[in-house]
Amino acid sequence: MASFVYNKAVAEIASGVIDLDTNTLKVMLVNGTYTPNRDDDVVDTGGGADAESAEIGATNYARGWGGAGRKTVTASVAEQDANDRAIMIIADLTWNTLGGAANDTIVGAILIKEGGADDTTSRLICYWDLTDTLTSGIDFTLEDVVRVADGRL
Repeated sequence: MASFVYNKAVAEIASGVIDLDTNTLKVMLVNGTYTPNRDDDVVDTGGGADAESAEIGATNYARGWGGAGRKTVTASVAEQDANDRAIMIIADLTWNTLGGAANDTIVGAILIKEGGADDTTSRLICYWDLTDTLTSGIDFTLEDVVRVADGRL
């Protein structure tokens, strides 16, 4: 599956509901039980095939809404006139000593805006397809994450 921005997130960014500069955004890691779909809106739809159900289960990763496994991002948004686009750059994120006693395979990462009380209101923003990585007590780093918008209609 290719990386993409979820449809609802595009609409909410365009209307100002999601502010990439000021909202607290997080990244969650998912395994292969999640089938990414641009039409998905929230982390927890109440079904077994949603992003919440596919969040990895590994030592040193606390799953779920408000869980310490989800990393808060430092992001910046910039206009690049020379390339006729706008970009969002996320600073590298590292999960230390991920896995070991309990392991899972990371296949993707999802940028989210957590909801106020639980994941039924946590907005999916974008999905990154990653190289499958088995956790086994490793440090896992998500680096050089850039989301580009080129202004085409």
